[in-house]
Amino acid sequence: MKKDNLEKFVQGNKDKFDDLSPSGKVWHGIEKGIHSKLEHRWLWKAAAVFFFCLSSFLIFDKYSPSTRQDVLVQKQEVAKDFGDIEKFYFQIISDKRELIYEYDHLEAPIKVDFEQDLQKLDAMYEVLKEELKNNPSKKVVDALILNLLVRIDVLNEKIEELEGVENGQEEMKTDPAV
Repeated sequence: MKKDNLEKFVQGNKDKFDDLSPSGKVWHGIEKGIHSKLEHRWLWKAAAVFFFCLSSFLIFDKYSPSTRQDVLVQKQEVAKDFGDIEKFYFQIISDKRELIYEYDHLEAPIKVDFEQDLQKLDAMYEVLKEELKNNPSKKVVDALILNLLVRIDVLNEKIEELEGVENGQEEMKTDPAV
């Protein structure tokens, strides 16, 4: 309803609105607003150009041939350093296996439990080793080391079990009550 009254008023007084023009003060305020907006636009354009140049530089630097070469050298060093670590852990694993097979005189089933676990770990190790060849990274090396540590843990558990069995058999031999 109020909208209709306003429309009627504007339609009825249209001639009075058309012949009037805004004062110089109004035009001065409009010009001032336009100039301040143009100054702000210039500032935003400068910021956009700066951001574009910075982004271009960073992208170019990341994918430049020298940087890619540095990354390849670092990855090769990671793989080479792992070779020394791998030898160290393989020696420990080999020693523990020999220790387990020295308990061969016991009646406990030696090969059943831990050999299956070691075979599974070995299969996972081979997959990780292939990944290290294709994509050498610290995460893959960490996973390989973790695999080796789990193997050592499995062997340690078996050694503790065998020591317990051996101690139990010795107690049976020396205990006159049995």
